[in-house]
Amino acid sequence: MRVIERPTRRSVVCEAAPNKKPDSAAKRARQAEKRRIYHKAHKSEIKTRMKKVMEALDVLKKKSDAQAEEILPIEKLIAEAYSTIDKAVKVRTLHRNTGAHRKSRLARRKKAVEIHHGWYTPAASDITT
Repeated sequence: MRVIERPTRRSVVCEAAPNKKPDSAAKRARQAEKRRIYHKAHKSEIKTRMKKVMEALDVLKKKSDAQAEEILPIEKLIAEAYSTIDKAVKVRTLHRNTGAHRKSRLARRKKAVEIHHGWYTPAASDITT
Protein backbone atom coordinates (compact mmCIF):
# COMPACT_ATOMS: atom_id res chain seq x y z
CA MET A 1 0.00 0.00 0.00
CA ARG A 2 1.20 3.44 -0.98
CA VAL A 3 0.85 6.63 1.02
CA ILE A 4 -0.30 9.54 -1.07
CA GLU A 5 0.93 12.92 -0.01
CA ARG A 6 -1.19 15.84 -0.86
CA PRO A 7 0.16 19.32 -1.04
CA THR A 8 -1.06 21.49 1.84
CA ARG A 9 -3.19 24.39 0.83
CA ARG A 10 -2.84 27.74 2.45
CA SER A 11 -6.03 29.69 2.70
CA VAL A 12 -5.87 33.41 2.74
CA VAL A 13 -8.54 35.28 4.65
CA CYS A 14 -8.83 38.89 3.82
CA GLU A 15 -11.34 41.48 4.86
CA ALA A 16 -13.06 43.35 2.11
CA ALA A 17 -13.13 46.58 4.08
CA PRO A 18 -11.15 46.59 7.33
CA ASN A 19 -12.39 50.07 8.33
CA LYS A 20 -16.02 49.31 7.59
CA LYS A 21 -18.52 51.26 9.67
CA PRO A 22 -20.69 49.19 12.02
CA ASP A 23 -23.97 47.98 10.63
CA SER A 24 -27.05 50.00 11.62
CA ALA A 25 -28.69 46.83 12.89
CA ALA A 26 -25.80 46.29 15.30
CA LYS A 27 -26.20 49.85 16.59
CA ARG A 28 -29.93 49.32 17.11
CA ALA A 29 -29.16 46.11 19.00
CA ARG A 30 -26.76 47.98 21.30
CA GLN A 31 -29.32 50.72 21.89
CA ALA A 32 -32.07 48.19 22.55
CA GLU A 33 -29.91 46.39 25.12
CA LYS A 34 -29.22 49.67 26.95
CA ARG A 35 -32.94 50.52 27.01
CA ARG A 36 -33.84 46.99 28.14
CA ILE A 37 -31.57 47.28 31.18
CA TYR A 38 -32.88 50.77 31.95
CA HIS A 39 -36.52 49.68 31.62
CA LYS A 40 -35.89 46.52 33.65
CA ALA A 41 -35.05 48.59 36.72
CA HIS A 42 -38.25 50.66 36.38
CA LYS A 43 -40.44 47.61 35.81
CA SER A 44 -38.90 45.79 38.75
CA GLU A 45 -39.59 48.75 41.03
CA ILE A 46 -43.22 48.91 39.86
CA LYS A 47 -43.72 45.19 40.49
CA THR A 48 -42.17 45.45 43.95
CA ARG A 49 -44.33 48.40 44.99
CA MET A 50 -47.50 46.81 43.63
CA LYS A 51 -46.70 43.57 45.42
CA LYS A 52 -46.22 45.42 48.74
CA VAL A 53 -49.60 47.15 48.35
CA MET A 54 -51.38 43.91 47.43
CA GLU A 55 -49.87 42.02 50.36
CA ALA A 56 -50.77 44.81 52.80
CA LEU A 57 -54.34 44.87 51.49
CA ASP A 58 -54.62 41.08 51.78
CA VAL A 59 -53.42 41.19 55.39
CA LEU A 60 -55.92 43.97 56.18
CA LYS A 61 -58.76 42.09 54.48
CA LYS A 62 -58.07 38.95 56.54
CA LYS A 63 -58.07 40.91 59.81
CA SER A 64 -61.43 40.54 61.51
CA ASP A 65 -61.05 43.46 63.94
CA ALA A 66 -59.51 45.99 61.53
CA GLN A 67 -60.07 49.71 62.07
CA ALA A 68 -60.57 52.31 59.34
CA GLU A 69 -57.35 54.11 60.37
CA GLU A 70 -55.31 51.05 59.43
CA ILE A 71 -55.76 51.82 55.75
CA LEU A 72 -53.79 55.10 56.02
CA PRO A 73 -50.31 53.51 55.75
CA ILE A 74 -51.58 51.45 52.82
CA GLU A 75 -52.77 54.65 51.12
CA LYS A 76 -49.23 55.96 51.46
CA LEU A 77 -47.90 52.80 49.78
CA ILE A 78 -50.48 53.24 47.02
CA ALA A 79 -49.37 56.85 46.48
CA GLU A 80 -45.75 55.69 46.12
CA ALA A 81 -46.81 53.00 43.65
CA TYR A 82 -48.82 55.55 41.64
CA SER A 83 -45.80 57.85 41.54
CA THR A 84 -43.54 55.07 40.31
CA ILE A 85 -46.04 54.05 37.64
CA ASP A 86 -46.45 57.66 36.47
CA LYS A 87 -42.68 58.11 36.21
CA ALA A 88 -42.39 54.92 34.14
CA VAL A 89 -45.13 56.15 31.80
CA LYS A 90 -43.41 59.52 31.51
CA VAL A 91 -40.14 57.98 30.28
CA ARG A 92 -42.11 55.49 28.14
CA THR A 93 -41.07 52.39 30.02
CA LEU A 94 -44.78 51.57 30.18
CA HIS A 95 -47.54 52.49 27.78
CA ARG A 96 -49.96 55.00 29.31
CA ASN A 97 -52.86 52.53 29.11
CA THR A 98 -50.80 49.90 30.93
CA GLY A 99 -50.00 52.44 33.64
CA ALA A 100 -53.67 53.36 33.97
CA HIS A 101 -54.60 49.67 34.13
CA ARG A 102 -52.15 49.01 36.97
CA LYS A 103 -53.28 52.05 38.94
CA SER A 104 -56.89 51.00 38.49
CA ARG A 105 -56.07 47.52 39.73
CA LEU A 106 -54.66 48.95 42.97
CA ALA A 107 -57.66 51.25 43.46
CA ARG A 108 -60.14 48.41 42.87
CA ARG A 109 -58.39 46.16 45.37
CA LYS A 110 -58.38 48.94 48.00
CA LYS A 111 -62.07 49.62 47.46
CA ALA A 112 -62.85 45.90 47.75
CA VAL A 113 -61.16 45.84 51.17
CA GLU A 114 -63.08 48.95 52.27
CA ILE A 115 -66.38 47.38 51.16
CA HIS A 116 -65.47 44.11 52.88
CA HIS A 117 -65.03 45.87 56.24
CA GLY A 118 -68.00 48.19 55.75
CA TRP A 119 -65.93 51.39 55.63
CA TYR A 120 -67.30 52.19 52.19
CA THR A 121 -70.79 51.65 50.84
CA PRO A 122 -71.07 51.88 47.07
CA ALA A 123 -73.83 54.08 45.77
CA ALA A 124 -76.27 52.75 43.18
CA SER A 125 -74.37 54.56 40.42
CA ASP A 126 -71.05 52.90 41.44
CA ILE A 127 -72.38 49.40 40.88
CA THR A 128 -71.97 48.22 37.31
CA THR A 129 -73.81 45.29 35.83
